[in-house]
Amino acid sequence: MIRAATATIVLALAAIPAAQAQTRADEEAVRNLPQAFSAAFNKHDGHQLAQIMADDIDFVTVGAMWLRGKPDFEKYHTRIFNARFHGIKIEVLQIAVRFLRPDIAIVHWSWTITGDKNADGTARNRRYGMMTMVAEKRSGTWLVVASQNDNSVPGPASDVEGITLPMSIPDQLIPGK
Repeated sequence: MIRAATATIVLALAAIPAAQAQTRADEEAVRNLPQAFSAAFNKHDGHQLAQIMADDIDFVTVGAMWLRGKPDFEKYHTRIFNARFHGIKIEVLQIAVRFLRPDIAIVHWSWTITGDKNADGTARNRRYGMMTMVAEKRSGTWLVVASQNDNSVPGPASDVEGITLPMSIPDQLIPGK
């Protein structure tokens, strides 16, 4: 009976999610993904940007285009950096990381962008947004396996009144804030 109870307790403890079992190095590597993305983005280097992506990346652009695979991700970013995103600069504002398992994490990060152009070549105003990345540790390296990038809709956001948002965006006017 005691053996059965001990086995039950051991199994129950083993079933506790290991999401907090990641190392400090893993936490730093995952937190660095937005910085690495921004550094390559600001160099306008599609190849360098693709290096933090998994070969099978699923990436939804801020323009709602779904890119699948590292070759198409790199090709797309190289093209936009040589065209309307030639003068673009991105800045990381806030980063939040949540480990789902020791080898999988979700990264939410807010950003601001200046220097980009509309399709017709006219300058755009400063934009704000948020990117969500799913990162996976593969062969000892943290890579982005899926990502969605979203523009913020500036102005009043009365539909979130009374809701606590984990990360704020500067151009959103939240009631009571």
